[in-house]
Amino acid sequence: MWKLPVAIAVAGSTLLGIAGANSSPAQAAAISRAADPIVLTGAQIPTMAGGVRTNIVGFRWTGAAWVQLPVQIDERAIVNFAKIYNNPSASFYGSSPSLVNQLVYTSSTTFTGADPDSKFDANDELVFMARDSGLAAPTGTLPVGVTAGTGVEIHVTDPITPANEGFVYLFRSAVGSGLKQSAGKTYVRYSFKLTSGAYKTTYNLTGGSNPENSLVTAASYKQHFSNRWLSDQLNVTAPGATKVDILDRNKVLFAPNICVRSEDTFDATGPYGSAEGAFIVNKAGPVRAIRSYIGANSGPSTQRTHVFYDQREDVRTELRVHSIGSVMDLLDYSPAAAGMTYRNSANPSGVTIDGTNDSLNNAASSWEQVTGPQGTITHVYSTGGTFTPTAIGYYLDSTTPSDPQCTGDAFAYGTSGNYINSTLPCTDPGLNCVDSLNFTRSMFFDSPGGTAASASQHAVETAQPLLASTAAWQ
Repeated sequence: MWKLPVAIAVAGSTLLGIAGANSSPAQAAAISRAADPIVLTGAQIPTMAGGVRTNIVGFRWTGAAWVQLPVQIDERAIVNFAKIYNNPSASFYGSSPSLVNQLVYTSSTTFTGADPDSKFDANDELVFMARDSGLAAPTGTLPVGVTAGTGVEIHVTDPITPANEGFVYLFRSAVGSGLKQSAGKTYVRYSFKLTSGAYKTTYNLTGGSNPENSLVTAASYKQHFSNRWLSDQLNVTAPGATKVDILDRNKVLFAPNICVRSEDTFDATGPYGSAEGAFIVNKAGPVRAIRSYIGANSGPSTQRTHVFYDQREDVRTELRVHSIGSVMDLLDYSPAAAGMTYRNSANPSGVTIDGTNDSLNNAASSWEQVTGPQGTITHVYSTGGTFTPTAIGYYLDSTTPSDPQCTGDAFAYGTSGNYINSTLPCTDPGLNCVDSLNFTRSMFFDSPGGTAASASQHAVETAQPLLASTAAWQ
């Protein structure tokens, strides 16, 4: 049976606890996991919950002074999926989105709508980067512009290296202070751009293609989307990388040689008819950007959520569909990836991506990596739900591939990913089914020179996320 390491579901994991204001010596080692966020819900910061969300600000203590750091609050609510389709009687392929209610990110620019509770409520998320944490601050001093008596200390620790720790302090800003949650920083930029115009007035929700020219730009990578499910450009921009686009596209298929369902049919392009679909949210903040959508042919409530940080991206897919025989989620690289090394947890020595196929151990992988002068991308996988599917690894590297290329270009350069090759039970609440399955691909974007050891380290860290405890601080 295929069981991937337990990892974060969206972009962070926390443990609510109690920490004293000066519980650690100032000389403790800092948090070294630069790509990792800390995500806390309002329920985990009870003294901040229930108040105005826009006046929550974050600081770290350097040992001599307070320095403001960016924090971001993302509102969430339980939303009926028929509302996201802007149709209370929506029905596709016999499935009824009106039977599906899920906790999702909210947005006034989509039919999801704004959070009914505009305050920082229990299910909203507050996020900051762990690397922005500092030392334990002495009592008796406050940052300029904050309200006394509102402080919360967040103690961040690394379960892998317990000596590494950091502290972040949240306060409510004083009226007229001029303090902003962003602290003047923007770590990720996301431009969502439909070629048709405004989302609410031009998006085809019930069948038809909705072309985009959307772009995510971060310090370590750049990614482009041409349609809801169509990611077709990926450049590693970490220091030393050549910054070329190495992606043909992210492919989603039932199985090799089966083209009747793919990312193109999900987007209602190609020869296999139209398809429903809708966006839940498109949002950019100072710390991260979020892109979340639903609709995958006969899985109208199947959902994919991308959470973009400056050095990593977490892609979570929640399968909600009738029983299917198998499913594949692959990255098909472009000819510009030639010369890179591909390796995975079952084949750590790796092979060269060169358009000539190699024979690999086809065990399902917990991590994959491509690395070369173009940069390094490490993929870490996790899965969850009510059952454990079986899977094998898939790899194809050929300029004349044996498997038909259902979408994208005619080549298969290092096409790779896990292939769930077992029959999956119905996972669609819109069909009154009770089983569930989700899988997450965490992608880390690094400089050239990736190794099996660095990939394994990403996997270990993803399986053991940073911890955060909170306590009132004065």
